[in-house]
Amino acid sequence: MLRFAFQIFLSAFLLFQVQPIVARFILPEFGGASNVWTVCLVFFQIFLLVGYLYAYLLDRWLPPFKQAAVHAVLVFIALIAFIPLDVGTAFQATEQQSPQISIVLLLLSSLGFPYALISSSGPLFQNWYRTQFPQNNTYRLYALSNIGSLLGLLSYPFVIEPLLSLHQQSLFWSAGFAAYFVLTLGCLWSLKSHKRTSANDDTHALGEGLRGKDVFVWICMAAIATMLLLATTNKITMDVASVPFLWILPLTLYLLSFIICFDRPALYDRRVWIPLLFMTSIFGLVALVRGANSSIYVQLMAYLSLLFVGCMVCHGELYRLRPNPRLLTRYYLVISLGGAMGGVFVALIAPSVFNDYFELQLSWVALFLLAGLCVFSATQFRYRYVDLSAQFCWAGWIALFSMFLFWAAITERTNVLQQVRGFYGVLKLVNHPLPEDHPSGADRYVSLNNGAIVHGTEFFNEDEPLFIPTAYYAADSGIGKAISLHPAAAERGLDVGVVGMGVATISALCKTCESLSFYEIDPNVIAFEREWFSNLSRVRAEGVNASVFLGDGRKLLETQLEQNTQAQYDVLAIDAFSGDSIPVHLLTREAFELYFDHLRDDGVLAVHISNRHLDLTPVVASLASDLGVQGVLVNNERTEDSLSFKSQWILLSKAQHAFVPYESATVLDMTTGYSWTDEYSNLLSVLR
Repeated sequence: MLRFAFQIFLSAFLLFQVQPIVARFILPEFGGASNVWTVCLVFFQIFLLVGYLYAYLLDRWLPPFKQAAVHAVLVFIALIAFIPLDVGTAFQATEQQSPQISIVLLLLSSLGFPYALISSSGPLFQNWYRTQFPQNNTYRLYALSNIGSLLGLLSYPFVIEPLLSLHQQSLFWSAGFAAYFVLTLGCLWSLKSHKRTSANDDTHALGEGLRGKDVFVWICMAAIATMLLLATTNKITMDVASVPFLWILPLTLYLLSFIICFDRPALYDRRVWIPLLFMTSIFGLVALVRGANSSIYVQLMAYLSLLFVGCMVCHGELYRLRPNPRLLTRYYLVISLGGAMGGVFVALIAPSVFNDYFELQLSWVALFLLAGLCVFSATQFRYRYVDLSAQFCWAGWIALFSMFLFWAAITERTNVLQQVRGFYGVLKLVNHPLPEDHPSGADRYVSLNNGAIVHGTEFFNEDEPLFIPTAYYAADSGIGKAISLHPAAAERGLDVGVVGMGVATISALCKTCESLSFYEIDPNVIAFEREWFSNLSRVRAEGVNASVFLGDGRKLLETQLEQNTQAQYDVLAIDAFSGDSIPVHLLTREAFELYFDHLRDDGVLAVHISNRHLDLTPVVASLASDLGVQGVLVNNERTEDSLSFKSQWILLSKAQHAFVPYESATVLDMTTGYSWTDEYSNLLSVLR
């Protein structure tokens, strides 16, 4: 009995331990975008379905001992072919492929086969356990597997990531897979004396007890729970950062609801969780409407509490409608099918149908619809009019709730001229009217927004663009001073590089520059600048050699260095944001060493650290200390005329004299903080 329990626990641990490891490996390859984790989760959901289908087919066609023999052989093949795990060299993406396809192919080539085998362990080993111990509660092993999954997740940010490098993490997981093979052989040995000819001796049971309504609810509840998980994860990672901690937090709550509902089903009481569902939905609606006006802690509490309560309702109803244990593999197969359908909707269908992130709102409404179906199909009221009144009130709440969500979505579209959704987020072109006496002489300005972040602005007077420094790139901003006060600026035109183009607003600071190079990962951003803004064309008209390179800034800089084609910049600005999220791989020691390889001896590295949720000053200060460079912090406030936004820039240079002309800048305190590296970073330490 213990060997089955331990095998189920280990397989679940490995199943969820590998998810952040692999995602952490490939995140820098795709610009640190939050959608990387979403695509990874959908891949894992689909291969969970593949594993459950494999377990179901083995159960239908073979007796337990032969099932174990086949499984052991396949695990051995995976051990030889895929172990040790090597994500970095398994697949190289090409520029012609979409990021989603590239991620799927990378995961498929490095992990697909062993992941599918481990995914099958839950229903497969539970079914073998049932055949040997039919008197025991098999469903409790499902809760045990979720406990293993939970520990696999939680151990990553608190134990595995701080102590092990990425290479060591892959070796650790590979050793766990080898142990999984050994335990599989142990289970095979314990089944050698099992005399039943086939799992098909339960054929009669497989044909009865399953109602179409129950199967429909299984699929829908599993799909809605997955939609809640992915949509909530999208929401919080886009507004903060795409890092393992914020990936794991929602997934932990998702698994915790599974554990509670399947191991302690009495804790799911509709009289408690249905009222909580209404309460948390109101909390979530308020957070959604307030958006960036709420602190990160309020937003996390609102969205995660609704996620947990919603998953408790979904998984509680799934357990309530569970079939006879003889139908176990079919039950898990249907649940995994529903989960895969929900994941595919969020990651593939929604981006092609919607031009904004409406999956979260849709999952909330769908949750109420299906919860109402379950409640009213099972609840018997003494009086018919009470039943009708309750149903009417429930339907009224859904209608009212949907109206509020629709109103919130419409409000966000105010003055939006164009909106596009892509892999790297939702871009909105917003028109802002100005008063007639505006000091710039403009009557309006246009901004390109990604979530709560403005990627740049341009002012217009009667549709004639004004080529002036604005937003985070005003003349008195950190980047403005880095260019205008550079020691070589009086002698010659500067060479300036910018990681993160936005709408090229920084061009207005570079009218006398020799060259201006932008590194931009999002093709939609480049398309918006070409169609709606004139910053690049205007700076080129001034005689500046302006270039745009498509791709992740760090990868492009590395490629230029390897090919010995790198430019020597006087100023290099790091200004890559998606929503309010930071690409962590651009703020590591290895990245900063790369930046200084591209700078001249008196060059200035300008790092834009404006962020509502994170204080990045200690991180950059520690990196400056490690590299032995000087640094200053430049703050400026938002002006009432909207020409200048509140911003924080840190300027770093190897040259002692670089910051002599600076008067209002604050010398960077390098005695606090610690450096981030490609192997380790800690988001919790910099939360405001």
